[in-house]
Amino acid sequence: TEISAGSSVTLSCQLYSYAGDSCDDWISSEGIQLFWVNQAGVKLTISDFRYQISAPGHCIITLTTTLLNEDDNR
Repeated sequence: TEISAGSSVTLSCQLYSYAGDSCDDWISSEGIQLFWVNQAGVKLTISDFRYQISAPGHCIITLTTTLLNEDDNR
């Protein structure tokens, strides 16, 4: 897919557990949390107007953003 300024991009991340436990149980017992970070490693928050973050469950998280010119198509 070709991306450019003004385009909307959605990324999705899903955690799977192959240990025999459900992903939700594994996350609860291990204290794992899924979140998105920027290029500097800073956690993105829903208060940042550029990003729409949703987590319909403990094991999946999506990030939607509209690219700006200063993003340099990254």
